Amino acid sequence: MLYDYPEYYEIVFSFRDIPKEISFINKCIKEYSDIKVECILEIGCGPAPHMNDLQKYGYKYIGLDNNQNMLKYAKKKWNHLNPVPEFVNANMVSFDIPQKVDFCFVMLGSLYLSNDDQLKSHFDSISKTLKPGGLYFLDLCIQFSNPMDYNNNNAFSVEQNGIQVKSEFEIKAIDANRHLYEENWSVDINDNGKIKHLKMTEKNIAYYPKNFLHSLKVILILNL
Repeated sequence: MLYDYPEYYEIVFSFRDIPKEISFINKCIKEYSDIKVECILEIGCGPAPHMNDLQKYGYKYIGLDNNQNMLKYAKKKWNHLNPVPEFVNANMVSFDIPQKVDFCFVMLGSLYLSNDDQLKSHFDSISKTLKPGGLYFLDLCIQFSNPMDYNNNNAFSVEQNGIQVKSEFEIKAIDANRHLYEENWSVDINDNGKIKHLKMTEKNIAYYPKNFLHSLKVILILNL
């Protein structure tokens, strides 16, 4: 899996404008949070690319991920910072964080859930973690168009430090009635002559605004 190779993963996503993403997140915090934000939790943090910029804004950072390779890489990458960021090895479906946080966020549609039971479990974990009045920021996790549209122009190549990466991404429908689909990711790597072919498959449910809000209402009713 590409996710087991953080260095290659960072090259694949090197197109991202991290400072711009952080600037937008900070703007949302300033405009919409009902509480002062001091501690932030990133779910599905991967190599924690936002860590350095978030700390510049004065936020304490906690990253959650279920891949130990990613967490080991992120810890090594950011251990020079003061304060040293915290990382939690856990599944986003169900988790416990040792302290309450003021803001949670997920980037790049990395909310991988397969059914409403998992969604409920996820939000139960969020409710135990996020302080009242805090915000939960979801990036590309709600679908405003058909996920199959992402198959267009979804292949690209990039090179850094002699490492050539060719990435192809495809989405396939599994159960149209349940909005369940499969993400297939294929990456070919030439690392200064060392060849690797990596594949990754993730199942996910496409939540559109209407059914996402309906699911949240059901969760609220069940928790009353």
